Amino acid sequence: MRLKDIRKIGIWSVFLFLAFAIFYNLIGCGTIAPTAPTGVTATAGDGQVTISWSSITGATSYNIYWSTTTGVTKTSGTKIPNVTSPYTHPSLTNNTPYYYVVTAVNANGESMESAQVSAHHRLLQHLIPW
Repeated sequence: MRLKDIRKIGIWSVFLFLAFAIFYNLIGCGTIAPTAPTGVTATAGDGQVTISWSSITGATSYNIYWSTTTGVTKTSGTKIPNVTSPYTHPSLTNNTPYYYVVTAVNANGESMESAQVSAHHRLLQHLIPW
């Protein structure tokens, strides 16, 4: 092979690499879902729980998954879609523990679950001072 032929192969290799990189990003392979929310808290109130979390760069919405049993996940929990922080979960039963995880969403998908948090409003805690 002559030097001129090697230069042609080099130019075509660079061209093909750039074309592939552009196509890869256009079809969405080069993008990722947001990271899981952090700083999640759950505060019990009378018949409600308020869930808060830190915002995630690149997230366009958030989902909450909840359950009355520990170990809640996206698969096992009841989904509350498209919420913002803080979110108040209404119409709950006092003296029942509630468990929550939060996920972040963007055009590329949904994040993993946050760390689980829980809240438990004990109705009698306001009546008995000790």
